Amino acid sequence: MTQIFMKRDRHSERGIALLIAIFVLLLITAIGAGMIMLTNTEINTSANFRDEQTALFASKAGIEEVRDRFRSGANNSLSGSLPTVLLGAGNGALYILNPSNGETDKPWITNGTAYPDTEVCSEYSRMGIAGGCANNNPPAPGTGASWYTKTTASTSYAANPVMPWKWTRVNVKTNQTSSGTTSASTVDGNALDYTNIACWTGAGEITTPLAGTPFATCSALGSGYEPVYALTALAVTPSGSRRMLQAEAAALNFNLPGAMIFDGPNPVYNNASSAAFTVTGNDQNSSSNSLGPQGVTCPSPFNEPAIGAYDANSTTALSGDVSNRATSYTGNGNTVTPSVANENTSLGQLTTVGGLETLVSEVTAIALPANTYNGNATSITNLGTTANPVINVVTGDLTISGGFTGAGILLVEGNLTMSGNPSYNGLILVIGKGTVTKNGGGNGVVDGSLFLANLYNSSGQLLPASSAPGVPSMTWGGGGNMQFQYDSCWATQMSQALNYRIVAVREMMY
Repeated sequence: MTQIFMKRDRHSERGIALLIAIFVLLLITAIGAGMIMLTNTEINTSANFRDEQTALFASKAGIEEVRDRFRSGANNSLSGSLPTVLLGAGNGALYILNPSNGETDKPWITNGTAYPDTEVCSEYSRMGIAGGCANNNPPAPGTGASWYTKTTASTSYAANPVMPWKWTRVNVKTNQTSSGTTSASTVDGNALDYTNIACWTGAGEITTPLAGTPFATCSALGSGYEPVYALTALAVTPSGSRRMLQAEAAALNFNLPGAMIFDGPNPVYNNASSAAFTVTGNDQNSSSNSLGPQGVTCPSPFNEPAIGAYDANSTTALSGDVSNRATSYTGNGNTVTPSVANENTSLGQLTTVGGLETLVSEVTAIALPANTYNGNATSITNLGTTANPVINVVTGDLTISGGFTGAGILLVEGNLTMSGNPSYNGLILVIGKGTVTKNGGGNGVVDGSLFLANLYNSSGQLLPASSAPGVPSMTWGGGGNMQFQYDSCWATQMSQALNYRIVAVREMMY
C-alpha cells in the first residue's frame, strides 16, 4: 500500500517567537522600571524621614546643651544670665544662637527670614501683652530695654559635624502651657493667667500667687521653690527640614531646711557634750545676696531651724535629745530654743526613698570620675575650695581626720566618721546608711547644711522607693568649738551645680 505524505507550509508562523520575546522583554523592563521607581520612592521617603529625624534630634540637642549650661559649674554656664522676669518685659527672653558658617540667625525679627521665632508671637498674643505682636514682631517694653538678650552656642558641646539647630529661646514659664497657636492650658486649672509664673515643688508645678498672696518670685514662697523655664528650640537641616521642640526644665529642687537635717522617722542623736558646740539655722548668706561663688545670685536671707526633723514625732524626739544643750541650737530668728522643727512639707521629694535615690543619682552623675570613690575611703584627694567647689562621691564608708578643709558637695553613701577640725562650705549629704560619727573635740565650721538619710531597714535591706526613709543617726563625742551654720547662698550654689530636669516636652508646629 502506498502512503502519501503532505508537507505543511509553516511560513505563516515565522516571527512569533520574536514577538513573544519582545513582549516578555517589555514586560520585564516595565516591571524593572516599576521596581526602580518604587525603590527610588522608598529611598526618597527614607531620606526625607531621616532628614526630619535629624532636625528633630538637632532641636533636642539645642535644648540639651542649654539645659546643661544652666548648671553653675558648666562650661560657658548660663546660670547668671537666665531670665528672671516675664516674657515681654525687658530681658525676658534669652536666645542661644547656633548659626552655620556664614549665616546669621535673628529669631527676634519674627517677620524676617533669618530663622524667625514665630512661636513667640503666639505666646505674646495669649499673654495679652499690650500691642500684641504688631506686624508679627514683638514690641520693646515701655522701659526702653530690649525684650531679649542673646549669646552663642558653646564649642564645648558641639558635635562633629555641628548639629543644625539654629537657636534655643529661654524664658520663665507662666501659668499656662505654651502649646502653639491653637490651644493653651493652665498649671493650676484656673482661668488663664499669664502674669503668674510657674514654680517647681520637686513633685509638680504650682503658680504664684499662692493662697491669694502675690509673690514676685518662686523663692519668695520659700527656699524650696524654683522657677520653671520654657526652652524652645528650632532646627533646620541643609535640605530644609524644620522641627521645633519646647521643653520645660526645673532645678532638681532638693531643699535642705536647716543646718542639720535628720530625714527619717525615729532619729537617733547623741548630742555633743561640749557647751561650746553650736548649731544655727539663722542664715549666714555668705555673700549678702550679691553674686556668690561661681557667679550664683544668692537668694534673700531665709532663716531655717537649727535641726530639721522628718515629722512631728521626730521633732519631739530630737528636741529631747538636745534639751541639755538647748541654747546651743538656734534658728528661725531664735523664736524657739532649742530650734528644732518639723520640715516634712519643705523636704518635698526627699521624704521618700525614691526621691533620695534620685538625688544620689543626680549628684553622682555630675561628679568627675577622679572625684568618685567606689567603696570605702580614708581621704579625699580634692575636697574643693571656695573659689572652685568640687563634688565628691564616696559609695562606701568615709573616715576622714585632721584639719580637712573643703567646699562643694560631699556625698557619702556609707558611714561618715570625722575627727579633728573639719571645715566645709557647701553640702554634706550622708544618704545611704545615714550615719555620722564625730570623734573627739576640735574646732571647725560647716557653712551650708548637713543632711542625713537612711535608705535601709533594720535588716540592711533597701527600702521600697515609695516608703519613708529608715532611721538616721548621729553620734557627736566631745564637741569643742565646732559649728554648723545654715547658709542659703551655699545651698543655692550647690543645688544649681546639678542638672536641671526636663519635666515636659512637646513638639511645636512651625
